[in-house]
Amino acid sequence: MRRALPLISLIFITALGSIVGARPSLAVQSAGEAATFLNTVIDPGLSVGSLKIGDTRDRVLALFPKKPEDQEWDDACGSTIDWVDTTNPMGRGDLFIRMKKGKVFQIESSTTRFHTAEGITTFDSPKKVAQFYKDMRAWVLLTPPSPALGDRPLVFWGDKKHGIAFVLAYDPQQQKRYVYKVMVFLPGHDFCPELEKQTSPKWQAINPYSLEPPIELEPR
Repeated sequence: MRRALPLISLIFITALGSIVGARPSLAVQSAGEAATFLNTVIDPGLSVGSLKIGDTRDRVLALFPKKPEDQEWDDACGSTIDWVDTTNPMGRGDLFIRMKKGKVFQIESSTTRFHTAEGITTFDSPKKVAQFYKDMRAWVLLTPPSPALGDRPLVFWGDKKHGIAFVLAYDPQQQKRYVYKVMVFLPGHDFCPELEKQTSPKWQAINPYSLEPPIELEPR
């Protein structure tokens, strides 16, 4: 004859069963929270991590839920969400998500969390970009330079055919350019450089792989 288990044992087993039964849902919840960062690769013309060109605003907010420090605004290019990467162990950064008519048309990463397949990310050298990306064109944006970005005009190296561009800022202490942002956009289309249209007179082509504008284009 089987002996009945003490009441306290039954309570313990019931409680344990509830905990074990709850584990799968907790695991799913954790996986859902981490889904944004399971993919951290920048794919030219297609995506940054799990966020793709053409995704809806709802999809953006599902992947990158808004936090108090995040911002959203309308601008000349459409609308922008600035999602702040506050949990990056390598340091805080930003993901700028540009939208038109409720869909993503451009994504800009200035956080080391995301990187190209070759490992290029924020703070890398232009030399590393030139090593892996051939046939790029170059432009300079002649808007007032920002002290935070070295007090020099931003330089852009881009490949419209494949939908990728690298924004180069200046480090006055190191006296050299570095990758400030990696931009992804629809292949074959213009992109929106720092909220300026490419038809703007402030947007000027320079020699491919140039790190500085020619003297005649330098701000005075």
